[in-house]
Amino acid sequence: MTEPKSNILKKIYLFSGLQDNDLETLARIALRRDFPRETTIFWEGKEAQGFYILLSGRVKLVKSSFDGKEYILRLVAPGETMGEAAVLAESTYPVSAVALEDCQTLFFPKADFLNLLTASPRLARNMLATMSHLLYHLTRQLEDLSLKEVSARLAKYLLERCRESHGQVARGLSFDLPVTKTHLAAYLGTISETLSRTLARFKALGLIQVDKGRITIQEPELLEKIVKGTKI
Repeated sequence: MTEPKSNILKKIYLFSGLQDNDLETLARIALRRDFPRETTIFWEGKEAQGFYILLSGRVKLVKSSFDGKEYILRLVAPGETMGEAAVLAESTYPVSAVALEDCQTLFFPKADFLNLLTASPRLARNMLATMSHLLYHLTRQLEDLSLKEVSARLAKYLLERCRESHGQVARGLSFDLPVTKTHLAAYLGTISETLSRTLARFKALGLIQVDKGRITIQEPELLEKIVKGTKI
C-alpha cells in the first residue's frame, strides 16, 4: 500500500466530507493490518479493540449456532467497514470476521478513535449515517430471509451484483461472483445444492448465462419479477 493513508480515507464513505486535518489525524491512528485467506480477523464475543476498513479482498461476517451451523450476515467489500458498531457500544464483537481472500485493512484502535469522534461532529454524523445504513441492510436481509423464496433472494443478489459492477442492470452485462457457491448459499440462507438447482433453473429459463463463476444477465425484467414474487 504505497498511497498515503489520508488519500485512501478520502474515498471511504464513513469519512466523506471531513476536513484535511481530521483525515490526517485519522491517518496517524490507523494501523495497516493484512490477513491471509481463511484467517479470522476478529471473533464473536471478544471485546472490541477497534474496527477495520477493508482495502482489498473479501470478508464474511458470520454467526455460528450451537450445532456449528454458520450464518453469513454480511459480505464485506473493499471500502466498507466492519466492527464499528461494537466500538461505538464499547461492547463485544457480535459476529466473527473471516477473510475469504488475502485482505489488506486499516485498523482503528477504539480509544484513539472514540477520542477523535468526540472532537469531530462531522465524523460523529458520518458514523451515525453508517450505522443507519447497516441497520437498514440487516432489516432488509431479515425480511428477505423471512418472506422471500430462495429464487427471489438469488435474483435480487444477482441484480445487485450487476448494479455494483456496472452501475446499472441491462441485458448482456456480465460480472464475477465474488464468493464461492458455498458462501453464497450461506449468505442467502440456503444450502449449496438448492443454490445450484436454482442457478441451473435460471439458466434453463434463459434468465442468465453461467460460465463457472461468471454470470451474464439475459432477462433482467424477468429477474425483477422473480424478486417481487412472480412465478416464472
